[in-house]
Amino acid sequence: MGVRKEGIIKDSMIKRDLQNFKEEIIHQFHLISEGLIDQIKLLTEGHSGMIQRLDRIETRLDHLEKENERQHLETRALVKISFSELDKRLSNLRKG
Repeated sequence: MGVRKEGIIKDSMIKRDLQNFKEEIIHQFHLISEGLIDQIKLLTEGHSGMIQRLDRIETRLDHLEKENERQHLETRALVKISFSELDKRLSNLRKG
């Protein structure tokens, strides 16, 4: 073989090796990106689940806050009535 043919064969082999290397890099990139996409989907699902749980907790806390306020007002009304009755009794005792 001539020097020129050897050079052409060598260039051809180098180009083929570079093409194979490029294809392998692209293949690895696709594998890695698919794995990342799967992990991002899992993270998104977990995030969505946490938001739903927080929404339920917020709803429960709102309900508890309203119930607490209602009970507080009810207790204040009962205390006010009790003091009013005590005041009447004291007034009657002073008169009597």
